[in-house]
Amino acid sequence: MRLAEELTHLDCAEDLFARFGVVFDPRVMAVHRLHVLRRFGIEVQRMETQSPFMNEAERDRRYGQALADAHAHFANPARSAEVPLPRLGRGLVQIRSHRPERAP
Repeated sequence: MRLAEELTHLDCAEDLFARFGVVFDPRVMAVHRLHVLRRFGIEVQRMETQSPFMNEAERDRRYGQALADAHAHFANPARSAEVPLPRLGRGLVQIRSHRPERAP
């Protein structure tokens, strides 16, 4: 089975780490799971754009390293605070004060 197809059958982030044999800190994943996976995905996309004809062994090695690097970035307390938050424009929710109408 090719790596890309194999990855589509994984159920969770922990399965991804197990697949590549990358050790992870559950505390880091509890807080930064989506950021780690996003950073990993961006790096994979960059790799595939720059080197689309990698053999499967090289792809496997480089994906594993990208996952380890993404985790290490957020495991560093000084760097984990650098998580960029997306700008949502007006936001998803607007909070207004509620003023009950007065009886005449």
